[in-house]
Amino acid sequence: MSGRTEYERAVRGLWEALYETENTDDVPKEVRNPIGFRLERARRLAALSSVLSARLPTASFLYLAAEGTDGIARFLASRAWREREREPGESFPPLASSARSFATYLTEKGWDQGRPGWQWELARAELDLHYGELTPSVEASGIGVRPAVGTRLRVSPYDTVDYARRVALKKAQMPWEQVLDTVRPVARATAQLVPGGGTGAGRTLILRDAEASALAWLVEQERVPTAEPSGALLDRLVRVGAFTREAAG
Repeated sequence: MSGRTEYERAVRGLWEALYETENTDDVPKEVRNPIGFRLERARRLAALSSVLSARLPTASFLYLAAEGTDGIARFLASRAWREREREPGESFPPLASSARSFATYLTEKGWDQGRPGWQWELARAELDLHYGELTPSVEASGIGVRPAVGTRLRVSPYDTVDYARRVALKKAQMPWEQVLDTVRPVARATAQLVPGGGTGAGRTLILRDAEASALAWLVEQERVPTAEPSGALLDRLVRVGAFTREAAG
C-alpha cells in the first residue's frame, strides 16, 4: 500500500470490500461498517447474477449452479470485468457491458476440468448467438451465399431451446445445483437464427434436424454434421433477411 495517496487507498479499500475479499481494513473509518459492507456486497452479487441471467440465461445458469456465489465474486474480480468497455451513463449493474464481459470471462477461463462437455457446449452456443461472428463456409461462398449483416446464429448438437425451457421450469421447484444434476439436454441438432434484415429482422427462428444441419453447412462451424440446403430453404433464408445471395451472372 506504500506510495499510494489516501484517496487511492480509500478507493482500493472500497473496491476490495465490495467486490473482492470483504476486508474492510482499508475502508475509511468514517464509513467502515463490516456488516453493512457484507450486506451491500451480497446485494451487488445478487443484482449482477440477475442481470446475467436475463441476458445469458443458459450460460449463467450452468456457471452459477456449479460455482455459486464464489463464482460470481471471481468474475467481478476478473480482468474481463475490470477492463470491460463501459457505456455512457451506465449504472450498477450494467446489463450490456456485464454480459459482454461475462462472455469474455467464460471464453478465457474455459470450463473446469471434470465438468461434462455438454455444459460448455450449451454455454458456448448461447455466447455465439449474442457475440459470435458469422463467416460463410467455403461451400456457401462458392454459391454466392453469405450471412446478412446483423444476422445472429447458434448451432448446437443439443436442443438448446428445449433445455432452456425445462431448466426454467425446474428452477422454480428446486435448488439450482439439483437442477444441474437432474436436467440433461436432448441430443438433437438445433439452430437459433435471428435475421439481420428483411421481413424477419430481429425475430428468432428455430430450426432442427436437417434444417439445422443445412444452416451449419452455410457457416464455418465444427459442432454439427452438415448437409447442403435445399433450394427452397435457401430461398426462405434469403426472403426473411438472414442470408444474402449474389445475383447470377
